[in-house]
Amino acid sequence: MQVGDLVKFRYIYSGCDLNDKKALYLGKAYIHRDDGVTVRNHMILEVGASKPTIIDKGLLKYMSVVEPI
Repeated sequence: MQVGDLVKFRYIYSGCDLNDKKALYLGKAYIHRDDGVTVRNHMILEVGASKPTIIDKGLLKYMSVVEPI
């Protein structure tokens, strides 16, 4: 997956807002804390949304790149 890819989420869990949604992958959004811990997050922009969303690395397994036509 690369920055700028259109991705689609599979079913994640009941009531999750990202279930079956498409989004633009904006890249890594790592947080480097003062205590030396790096929190590995990623940023997406859901189709139709005006603000990007930060997601946990655990959601990457539910995403797949949408192939261009």
